[in-house]
Amino acid sequence: MKKVVTSGSTFLWKEPKENEVLLKIENKSKEKLHTFLTSEDTMTLFEERLVDSEVTYGTVVEVLSEENGWSYVIILDQASDKNPKGYPGYIPTEYLSAMPEGYKRKEQVAVIAPTTELHFKDTTRPLAFGTVLELVEETTADYLVNSPNGEAYLAKEAAQKTGIYSGRPLADGMVDLAEQFLGLPYVWAGTSGCGFDCSGFMYSLHRVNGIFIPRDTPEQAAAGKHLAYKDAKPGDLLLFAYEKGKGEIHHVGMYVGNDEMIHSHTPGSKVMKSKISGSKYEEELIVVSRYWE
Repeated sequence: MKKVVTSGSTFLWKEPKENEVLLKIENKSKEKLHTFLTSEDTMTLFEERLVDSEVTYGTVVEVLSEENGWSYVIILDQASDKNPKGYPGYIPTEYLSAMPEGYKRKEQVAVIAPTTELHFKDTTRPLAFGTVLELVEETTADYLVNSPNGEAYLAKEAAQKTGIYSGRPLADGMVDLAEQFLGLPYVWAGTSGCGFDCSGFMYSLHRVNGIFIPRDTPEQAAAGKHLAYKDAKPGDLLLFAYEKGKGEIHHVGMYVGNDEMIHSHTPGSKVMKSKISGSKYEEELIVVSRYWE
């Protein structure tokens, strides 16, 4: 059975049980974005490995089972080696609802601002970067979209059609989108404008352009078109492994040119730019992977 996410976003939890961060989230309106989480909260997510990913408002999931207020789901648009259909994990059932009639039209619109608002007839609700909704029609200033709560308007200045790049090279557009998040605190498992982990950042930059790459770093390294670093272009992914490139793949960033990458650095840090040559990243670089061609 397929359902749709109705909260602003929700984490994909490893286990169906309460914890201090989840209790804090549950005490807020389900429409609120995760911007209220503190650095201590996000560090708890990392240190206790409570979550694996994040899904935004309007995302369709496949529900495999429901029990005690939890749904075991597959995130169908997050490719993972954990399940051939997508990323598996647990979501509180209250954050899901039946798919509206007519949902999932062919054209889609993605939020590309860090946050914005969705305008219904009598109310608004916040949306985060990475949210993708179905396009109904467009006006000069807005997109009319189909959401889990009915039709609503999304300002064009904060969104774009997926797969349409307005004459600009796709890779350059992804770099521009990435740079608006410089200084944003790292969030373990994050895939939204409220905070990213390293692979979630790369995943979402591609998703808002209609390109669905694997969710986690090992799979991101395995797929795509592989290149030598000397042939890297802005928009390519740079993937890194421990033990001077011979160990476990642990990090990813996006090449921006001039021997630099932009990346959501580490837990407790933020989105930043880093030089490759002369840094630890030079010896750890294992593969350059391109998905935008």
